[in-house]
Amino acid sequence: MEESDTGGRTKRTRIGGMALENGVLFQSERFWSMAVRRDGGGIEVASGEKSALPRRLGLRKIPMLRGLVSLSESAAVLPEAHAHGGQLPVLMRSPGVLASVLASTLGTLALKNPKKRLPPLIEETVLAGLALLPSLVALRHSNAVQYHAAEHKSINAYEATGAVDEEGAQLARAEHARCGSNIVGPALALMALGNTVSRHALGRQSQLARLGVGLLSLSGAMEMIQWASRNPRSLWSKLLTTSGNGLQTFITTREPTGDQLDVGLAALQELLRLETAVAGPPAASV
Repeated sequence: MEESDTGGRTKRTRIGGMALENGVLFQSERFWSMAVRRDGGGIEVASGEKSALPRRLGLRKIPMLRGLVSLSESAAVLPEAHAHGGQLPVLMRSPGVLASVLASTLGTLALKNPKKRLPPLIEETVLAGLALLPSLVALRHSNAVQYHAAEHKSINAYEATGAVDEEGAQLARAEHARCGSNIVGPALALMALGNTVSRHALGRQSQLARLGVGLLSLSGAMEMIQWASRNPRSLWSKLLTTSGNGLQTFITTREPTGDQLDVGLAALQELLRLETAVAGPPAASV
């Protein structure tokens, strides 16, 4: 998921994006919009206003909690998007996906062998990678990778010009500096370190502790990537986003077709229409 800050306005619009199996879902702080490609070939657009509860409680301003609040708020939109025809990427039954599930399972069992234990930190790192493997392989076999690129291109073009046009989007990059893929590397690293410390402190593995470590790792990774997006020239920023850039380039995005790009642009145009209706016409980015 990306967040873009568009300048030239009294209150900047924060835009998040999510690729679907058949389209693109965009969200701002107040609204959501979605465009999907129907089986008959047409584009169907749906949109609405999001729940105001998180904003009223001020939870978005609390470090280490605001990222989880943002994710929860985004997830709350998914049932309504599904009701309007949005399809989430699913674990497909392709040979590659089945092989990745088998490799993940066998690898996990091998690591649990008490006679051949690795150092805890290495073991936790490998376990985290094995758990992620089937999802990445399934995503690579999904239409969502092309809609993911369409989402990125739409936002990149809009950030660069302040306009939503097909020509600009076609020329835009398929990767985005604030893509949710950037969270994966830091989150896995924090999770491996946190679980290692937890095992050492408790003297055993605790599923409750692992759940807590997982939530803290996700929240911490989101804080890191948000900092990196505000400091793009920093060496630490480049290091934090290196793994995410690689994921985008080789796994989570693929060049979209013209039809798929049109879907992304339709979703973004609808979100901007809702924002404009509330805040007035935005000034072009400079």
